[in-house]
Amino acid sequence: MNKLIPDLKKTKLTDGVILLRPYKKQDAQDLYKAIRASLKEVGAWLPFAHENYSLYETQDWVKKSPVEWKKGTAYNFAICDMKTGEIIGGCGLNEIGEAKMRANLGYWVRSDRTGYGLAVTAAKLLAKWGFDALGLKRIEILVAVENARSLRVAEKAGARREGVLRNRIDIRGKAHDAVMHSLIPGEI
Repeated sequence: MNKLIPDLKKTKLTDGVILLRPYKKQDAQDLYKAIRASLKEVGAWLPFAHENYSLYETQDWVKKSPVEWKKGTAYNFAICDMKTGEIIGGCGLNEIGEAKMRANLGYWVRSDRTGYGLAVTAAKLLAKWGFDALGLKRIEILVAVENARSLRVAEKAGARREGVLRNRIDIRGKAHDAVMHSLIPGEI
């Protein structure tokens, strides 16, 4: 994998409709509002989005994101509306395995902005960046079998379904089977 860490302040990915950019300290309040507004849908699948989710947790996340970026362990992005600048979701590459040159890709979009292909666009932009900027050779998208919307996003992003992994994801103490999808360079 490429040992150069992309510049945190200069990295911005866009298709003209959405902008993916690293989180900034001042994003905490808007990110918190987006997560709270989407708890019913997002909370079912993302362990961080629990019923008592707090602004403090968001502030901590935003604070840790640049540290992980500089270490090369995770690259987290706010998904923003290009016209308004509003945070409409988040995505990232994490669980980066240097020896295997692979990463996990995750995404979520606030509930009132789903159904417009924004998560698909974000996943494609991020995967292409992961291949081009980080030199990744494989990107995995792991989705609980019950999460139909996220499964559609992975498929529409061009990820290949590889199979079902039993009891692969733990969400709040409950094991879920998960579908493994993958992307490799040249597929985006």
